[in-house]
Amino acid sequence: MEEINNRQVFPVKKRGLSINNKTNIIKYRFLAPVYDLIMGSPIFAGARKKGLGLLEFRPGQKVLLVGIGIGQDLSYIPGEVSVTGVDLSEEMLARAAKRKRGAELILMNAEELSFADGIFDVVVLNLILSVVENPGLAMAEARRVLKEDGRILVFDKFLPEGKEVSLIRKMLNIITSFIGTDINRRFSDVVRGLPLDIINDGPAGFSGNYRTILAVKRPLRALGDSKQTRRL
Repeated sequence: MEEINNRQVFPVKKRGLSINNKTNIIKYRFLAPVYDLIMGSPIFAGARKKGLGLLEFRPGQKVLLVGIGIGQDLSYIPGEVSVTGVDLSEEMLARAAKRKRGAELILMNAEELSFADGIFDVVVLNLILSVVENPGLAMAEARRVLKEDGRILVFDKFLPEGKEVSLIRKMLNIITSFIGTDINRRFSDVVRGLPLDIINDGPAGFSGNYRTILAVKRPLRALGDSKQTRRL
């Protein structure tokens, strides 16, 4: 697709993809046509709307949607901000392009973002950290392209902190992993060592297995500072 004037252009950017990422591309080629039926329920829509509402968007902000998928987040982002969406699936991006004109859509790996450091005001990672092969790397890349004091929003499924993985959950994860999502990742492991302040972390459905998390980027030199927010 090329619509330069309307910014709905997604050039191909595939560099050194792992076997798992290549497999995900194939999986989402088949999931794209039915993804809205699977993940478009009122529960997920409500969680997206509530989470994105925490960001209090301001006109002129630059927003990056990592793993934009079919563009379900676009309905809750005002037109006064500049939106860039990236995904590894051409089929998902093609469907996102039908939802809202004016968003720049790019075929790109969340673990290797082709953007300069510190250019976005907001980075959104909704239902992507449970999908990518290396969620810690994806989160580090999100932080890298974020401006100082920029915000990261995450909505995803995570293993409850401090709990061991049950046998039932391990077995269930075999099924969910087959369709491209890992339910046994802990958010604390994903962000370990990253200079972020967590300013919101709350349940977002399914008995708290889904969470909405809002974080603020802090410079490396601030790691020793005293903060009231939780630092990871």
